[in-house]
Amino acid sequence: MRVWIGGGLVALLSVGTMATVSAHHTASFFDTSNPVTLQGALTSVSWRNPHVLLRLETRGDNGAVVSWNIETLDVQGLSRQGLKQESFKLGAPFSATVCVAKDGTRWAVTHALMTPTGPIALGVGGC
Repeated sequence: MRVWIGGGLVALLSVGTMATVSAHHTASFFDTSNPVTLQGALTSVSWRNPHVLLRLETRGDNGAVVSWNIETLDVQGLSRQGLKQESFKLGAPFSATVCVAKDGTRWAVTHALMTPTGPIALGVGGC
């Protein structure tokens, strides 16, 4: 009986955790039907799991600086694509095709990154 209760509790907690983890990766948060390309300069790279986060400064329509948080794959996923932390040069021109948050915040997930050798498709969060 104890094993069954323990197993049931583990299963219940696992389902709850999976729902929470996958919630920010769904099309309900990001506009996956309309990828856009952002161009600007990288201002920071947070090279860690569960996702590498990039900070990109672009120029808005009025010329003002607009900062974006861009979520990519995890460290291992980017490494499998041939990317390393050193691949992201701060201050260098940078371009990414992303799906932006539906709530209007400057948060996005990567569809593809442009590199000197061409685009690398990442497809984070269904984008």
